[in-house]
Amino acid sequence: MNKLFFIVFIAFLIITAGPLFSEGSSETDDPNTLTGFHYLDQADRAAVDNFEALKARFAELHPEITIEWEYLVNEPYHNKLQTLVTSDQLPDIVFLWPGKRTGNVTGNGNIKDLSPWLEGNRDNFSVAAMAPQGQNGEIWELPEQVTSTHVMFTNDRLLEELGLSFPETMEELIEQGEVIREAGLIPIAMDNKDGWQMQSTFLSALVERTGGMEWYDRAAKGDAQFTDPEFIAALDVIKTLNDNDMFSPGINQAEYGTALTDFVNERAVYLIDGGWRTTNLTTELDDDLKPHISYNTFPDIPNQKGRSGSTAIVTGTGFGMNANLEGQKADNAWKWIWFYSGPEGSKIRKEFGSLPAYNLPADSNDPILLQKLGTFLSETPGGYVLDAVLDGEGMAVLHPQIQEMMFGNVTPEEAAATYEEWVAANDSSRK
Repeated sequence: MNKLFFIVFIAFLIITAGPLFSEGSSETDDPNTLTGFHYLDQADRAAVDNFEALKARFAELHPEITIEWEYLVNEPYHNKLQTLVTSDQLPDIVFLWPGKRTGNVTGNGNIKDLSPWLEGNRDNFSVAAMAPQGQNGEIWELPEQVTSTHVMFTNDRLLEELGLSFPETMEELIEQGEVIREAGLIPIAMDNKDGWQMQSTFLSALVERTGGMEWYDRAAKGDAQFTDPEFIAALDVIKTLNDNDMFSPGINQAEYGTALTDFVNERAVYLIDGGWRTTNLTTELDDDLKPHISYNTFPDIPNQKGRSGSTAIVTGTGFGMNANLEGQKADNAWKWIWFYSGPEGSKIRKEFGSLPAYNLPADSNDPILLQKLGTFLSETPGGYVLDAVLDGEGMAVLHPQIQEMMFGNVTPEEAAATYEEWVAANDSSRK
């Protein structure tokens, strides 16, 4: 009886547990059936529509290949990715970052180098997109785009109605805040519930402004500390803006997308976000408003050491494949990766407002905001993105500290000290 109960119990666990990703190296796997793990916010209608269009076109081109997708976003994605690696259940196709955000996955033998498949095609991509991702020149993921993580999207129509123009300095911007709030509008729309937004789309650019690239290089290599005045000054810019009510009310409780909605509906004059938001703005803004949207960066700050008008730029994200894949299964995984970031997928993503890393011919019929993004990227100097040059695990320390600083619970100096303590003890740049 006990044996029978045990057999029934095990069967119950197998049935109720649901399917798990299988190891890509399994020789019994059907080479035409792949598993995929994608960073996709399913509440983001534009992103979902874009991906559905990509999947449909891929199915037309490769009807013999089936990809079983799982989707997550923000920290749940990164946490699940770590779990999959630890449990040897990494899917066949994975969405990855070029720097350290997923560096503990790409740099530890879990992801296959795509260089052999890229031979003869490197010149078809922007030079920045082909920057080496591994110590020996490896390409772990094929970039979909070159990304500016900091853009200060500006509604010039609202500025004109308020009798204002884009500020040259932070002081001028703060002075504008009173006029903007009196009109019932938000000066700078941002949402920061997940924490990465303030770090990636703002602080990363500010650090280049307050410290310059020389200090930024030293900090990235571990030759400078985050308790230095340069980093504290960048945090202090955020605190100053927050203390002067320049950000969206409830910014640290607001889900990602809240600020975008406010900007699209002309409840905010400025929106600070990444260049990838061009996709959403292309689909969600009224056509008559698009000509009045300009792409800027944060104005000059006090005691600035870095370049005026600089942003933060990183080689884009993209798909890579499980290092265990071989033979036909690896070739099929490459077919998706090449489709997604190559000419076919790039054309589709461009239609949705994304500027691809693949060099497509210029087209005067491209969406107006995509043209503006292209000009912005070609003319704007860029520094680093923090979570691309420092270990992603440290962001779980930095992000809450920024939020606590904005709540008034810690000072910029204390937030910097807490992060430096983690980096000194754990970050691979200090090893």
